[in-house]
Amino acid sequence: MAGRGQFRRRDLPPVAPEEEQPDPLAEGVRLLAVREQDRSVVLCLDDGRVLEVAPASLPPGLPPVGEAVPAGVLRELQAAADRKGAARDLLAMIGRRLQPTARLAEKLLEKGHSPEAVSAVLEEMEAQGLCSDRIYAEAYCRDCLRTRQVGRRYLENKLRQKRVPFAVAAAAAAESLSGAEELEMARSAARSQWRKLRGPADRRAEARVQRFLLSRGFDPGTAARALRETRDFLRTRAENDERDGDEDPGDGS
Repeated sequence: MAGRGQFRRRDLPPVAPEEEQPDPLAEGVRLLAVREQDRSVVLCLDDGRVLEVAPASLPPGLPPVGEAVPAGVLRELQAAADRKGAARDLLAMIGRRLQPTARLAEKLLEKGHSPEAVSAVLEEMEAQGLCSDRIYAEAYCRDCLRTRQVGRRYLENKLRQKRVPFAVAAAAAAESLSGAEELEMARSAARSQWRKLRGPADRRAEARVQRFLLSRGFDPGTAARALRETRDFLRTRAENDERDGDEDPGDGS
């Protein structure tokens, strides 16, 4: 399942250990009010905290209003509120644009969410099909191929630079560009490069086109085949130019 882009707890960047602090969640905090609000439950505590949690996250053992909240229940409420806040921030991020999960995790941690909450919401969003490395990689490949003539290796390298796992990057590139499509893309890229060259289609020109194709992420075999199948492009163009030059439209005699 990890090959499909599943977010894992160990994918989070390391967090420096904090100095041990006295536990502020000691018993004695009373529950002042509970109200439902926009598919959430809001709990007000007498120490000034207002915790918003998902209804399904309400822990068992929640006391009636006016009574003290057990420390264990209070910790569960705090963790649930952190997950709720992290989920809200995550939805706002992916609503603007898709991003790799490593970058999303970093941003959520920078906002002060705990690693446990970040891991939980990323896994939940992936299970719902809202965000994952696979979703990001597929979207990136589609967008790139709309505007650039590139091969699978180019797509894979770009995704790896964005910290998408290797297996996910390779699978997304392969599914976005079949072998036949990659060859046709290489032919088109080679023809575009031939058009820019001047002079004969000699070995020097061929080497330039070959280097160009390799720099665009086409594997050596695909690049060599595209080169062979398009190197007559200049010769054909020269013959056409010569034939057009022989036809003098001003010669009416």
